[in-house]
Amino acid sequence: TQGVPCAGGHRCCPRGSHCSADGESCIVSPGTGGSHVAPRAVTCPDGQSECPDDATCCVTASGTWGCCPMPQASCCADKVHCCPHATVCDLARGRCLSPAGDVPLGTTFPAWKRQPLVPVAQRQVLCPDGRSACPDGATCCQLPSAQYGCCPLQN
Repeated sequence: TQGVPCAGGHRCCPRGSHCSADGESCIVSPGTGGSHVAPRAVTCPDGQSECPDDATCCVTASGTWGCCPMPQASCCADKVHCCPHATVCDLARGRCLSPAGDVPLGTTFPAWKRQPLVPVAQRQVLCPDGRSACPDGATCCQLPSAQYGCCPLQN
């Protein structure tokens, strides 16, 4: 119940998380205890792409923005890999070099486009229990628990 629909409408994520750019996984947003707060994110220099709060924006080989899954990371010259803060990319050896020891290269994943903050008063369908609601274009379906869930199809 109260899931977040992913692009394509075939998958959803639980409240307090959002869909990854490819729609294959859910990213939990820290600090959203159920209030409709936008997930904390890092805005990339283009002003339109975002990465999770604990990630770093890196340009990808295609010229779009990607996210390195670590804070204040170094983006490698191959535009695919990245290394933790204060380490150096060694692409020939596939390692991140630092005086404290070498670690494997990290891999970037696609950034997502910033969603304009939409007021929570989006059009919704009220379910028969009078308490639950589904996004416009969805259908309320009663679950075995007697609560209502949302089917991402109309009627």
